[in-house]
Amino acid sequence: MQLTNNDVRQAQDNIGNEGQNIDFRTTYREKQAVLIFLGIGLLSLLIATFFDRNVTQAVMNQNSIFGNIFQNYADQGAQVVTFVSAEVIAWYIWRRLNDQLIKYIMTGGMLLLALNQLLSLLQDALSYTFSMLNNLNNGVPMGLANNTAAVQNYPEVLRWSLAILLWVMLSWLFANWLNKKSHVDMNYLIIVAVVGIAVVFIAQTTIGDMKSLWGRFRPYEMTTVSGQTMSEFTPWYHMNGINGHNSFPSGHTMSGWLFLYLAFFVPRDNIATQRKMVIFGLAMGILTAMSRVRIGAHWLSDVTVSSILIGLLIFAASRLIGAHFVENQAIKC
Repeated sequence: MQLTNNDVRQAQDNIGNEGQNIDFRTTYREKQAVLIFLGIGLLSLLIATFFDRNVTQAVMNQNSIFGNIFQNYADQGAQVVTFVSAEVIAWYIWRRLNDQLIKYIMTGGMLLLALNQLLSLLQDALSYTFSMLNNLNNGVPMGLANNTAAVQNYPEVLRWSLAILLWVMLSWLFANWLNKKSHVDMNYLIIVAVVGIAVVFIAQTTIGDMKSLWGRFRPYEMTTVSGQTMSEFTPWYHMNGINGHNSFPSGHTMSGWLFLYLAFFVPRDNIATQRKMVIFGLAMGILTAMSRVRIGAHWLSDVTVSSILIGLLIFAASRLIGAHFVENQAIKC
């Protein structure tokens, strides 16, 4: 469907009338939440500066069910956000363009990007799962071989079959959901989608570059984690350079926190679902960070710095979008 100039102007007027983009301000509660988040993060980093080794020695357990569940299935936040964004952009293009050839090419391209994200998501989940099962069969700790980059140890036909099945089902659901949205809603969602892809790119690039530059050994790579000797340990503020090790900051924690961004895809008048998605995103960020320390894949400082960086990035993105995490908390100060 092609929007006319009058439709565009009306949509813009409606956005202004709803107060979503006009005179948008950070609320008092949001300021409080950011300050509390930073306070907890800085306190955690201070503790980690002096007690990183002690925390790991006290809690590390590669047989932890909690640690393995989040290691296997919480590393997909980036793919989920990109998948949802690609679906929104695809069906936005489908509605907006009249030129049939360009419409099919661009919509098809975005849907292929969505499929690619499902394939990537399943690669992580399946490789970690099969590694865990293999470890159990060999009588070694469940998380022992899961802490490195995902490897292909699963039937490739399984990954493609699951990906295509999920892709068809989810694309159909997104098409039907978005078809019911007004032009105003779609104009809002396209901004969330584009910014979402940018957030994922910035997060992955930042964390990835820092991992390489810091070259920090992971806890399980130490000579011992149960005794007092950790021959390769370096504090979080010490850059080792590119050496093949990539503990700092935590990539899993980054992905866990990215689930929080999904709250902005919720319709702005659906307060209850917004609140639930924010709680879900916060839980995924915190629990994923805790699980990484528990399983010995990261130090406390690794997950703390990742949490601070990605939390602030998502907050900055919300200001750019002009959306509150929960809209009924939009009390100006």
